[in-house]
This record gives sequence, structure tokens and C-alpha cells, in this order.
Amino acid sequence: MDADHALLTRFSAVLDPGAPPPTEDWLFYRLGFFVDACLPSVLSQQGAAPFTWLVLLDDRCSDDFRAEVTRLSEGAFTPVWTHEPWRRETFAHLLPPSSRPHLITTRLDSDDAIAVDFMARVQHQLAGQDRLFVNFPRGVQIERSGAVHRTNVLSSPFLSLIEARRPGQPPLTVYAAKHARARGHAPLREVAAPVMWAQVLHGNNLLNTSTGVRVHPRLVAERFRLDLVHDADIAPAALLRGRARQLARLARLWAAHPGELTKQLEATAWTLRGTHDRPMAPGAPRLNDHLLAGVQRLRRTR
Repeated sequence: MDADHALLTRFSAVLDPGAPPPTEDWLFYRLGFFVDACLPSVLSQQGAAPFTWLVLLDDRCSDDFRAEVTRLSEGAFTPVWTHEPWRRETFAHLLPPSSRPHLITTRLDSDDAIAVDFMARVQHQLAGQDRLFVNFPRGVQIERSGAVHRTNVLSSPFLSLIEARRPGQPPLTVYAAKHARARGHAPLREVAAPVMWAQVLHGNNLLNTSTGVRVHPRLVAERFRLDLVHDADIAPAALLRGRARQLARLARLWAAHPGELTKQLEATAWTLRGTHDRPMAPGAPRLNDHLLAGVQRLRRTR
């Protein structure tokens, strides 16, 4: 592969100058999810060319926490210790120089996980592009209760960016844009694939409400290698009851926040199209775009 590939994770970077460091309780709480979900999922990658993994951490932490991270990092990732405020170009200046013409960067939150073939499938999209965001819309959400939900997310938090290196310029990197607005910076490819990522829903997660359909947990075992505790099996009747409760919860969510229903309809409509490229444009794909594209295809076939 004539490109470098870097996996980028913000663990405890501060966002504002003068902001206090995370508390010790928060750091070890978050580290638990990193150890149970994120780390084993990355270490189990299959079929991918070698890649580097940079994990950004606030250096204003206890010696115990630093020692534990250092132990975990051996042969797995490179911890980057700093208390400088996070900027979207932070990782661009941390990546080592290279003579390879292309760079792929992939973002991964420290409490989430990727499927065993995630990195290989990202690399498979490389074809000499100047700049192209790559997304796999299909994923799962795992609740602390053990429930597993399948969902589709356009321009998801598991985004990658393929870019050509420009002499004398730092790379853009996948963090150049908020993931939902990536198309404002480069074209976006939504790739048809099996379930490719897992979000772990917990109390300190910004996304702590499941938005998908309840599925059998065997899907997790088929696509991921995790140490995360979840229901490994469930009786058919219990699964049906769980699905009914989830549908009722979604109905309440959509009634209170109709935009969430629109978002799900958009994601489902575009995912059903299979692999497709969206041109560079402000914002994310809209349902009207999909309907218009369908009308145009019908006109061309007449």
C-alpha cells in the first residue's frame, strides 16, 4: 500500500485554554472502556497493512494513571502526553514525515470499537484520491444493560480521510472537520459493508440513548473481538420483548425530537443505495437528495 495509515484517538485532551484536567475518577472510568472495547478491537484487526495508532492524553495526571497507560501501550499504540488545548490540526503536527504520496487517517473514540476488518476495508478504498472521506454507515450500539442495537449513521464518528500529501504543507487529517459536516471539506464515500463499528453507551457518553433496532447479540461476536460485558445470548421471547420496548422508546424519542426520525430515515435511505460518493458540499446528505436522485434515475430509463 503506497500510503501511511494512522488511527487517531483523543482520550483526555482539553478543549479550552486554562481548562482543568480530567479527574482521576473520570480517567480510570474511561480507561475501563478503553481496555474492554477500544483496545482489543484494534489489536484484533485482520488483513490490514501496518498502521500507527496515536492516543492523545492530558499529561496532568497521576503517576499511577500514566504508568497504567504506558503498560497498555507497549506494542499497541503511541501515547502522546500534552496539556496543550486541542485543535483540529493537532494530530497533523504529530504525524511523522513520510515519502509516501498518500495518507489515511481514521478517527476512533476511546470508548468505542471497530470490527475486525475495519482498517483493511478502509485501506481497500485507496485509489490515488486527492481527498476523500470514507464512512461505513452500519454499526451497533451496546448498552450497559447488555442490549445490542443495529443502526445506520451517515458521516459517522468512525470516519476516515484519504488525502494526497502536499509538499511543504501539513496534512489535513480526518479531524479537520466535525464528522457530520465532513462534506464541507471533501467528497464523502458511504461504503456498503456489514456492521463495522460499535458505540458503547454509558453514563458519561455524549450519545447515551440508543437509536437503533434491538438485535441478537451474536452480531457482536461475529464482527468484533471485545472484552466488554454484554448479553452473549438471549432467548427468542426475551429478544422480542426487548424489541417492543425499544420501538416504544424510539416512538417517544421521535415524537419529542422529530429531527431524530428524519436523521434515521435519511441514513436508511442512503445506506440502501449501497456504496456511493457524495460530492463536496456543505452539510450532510438529506432525504430530499435521495428522492431527487431516484426521480432522475427514473427519467433516464424512460
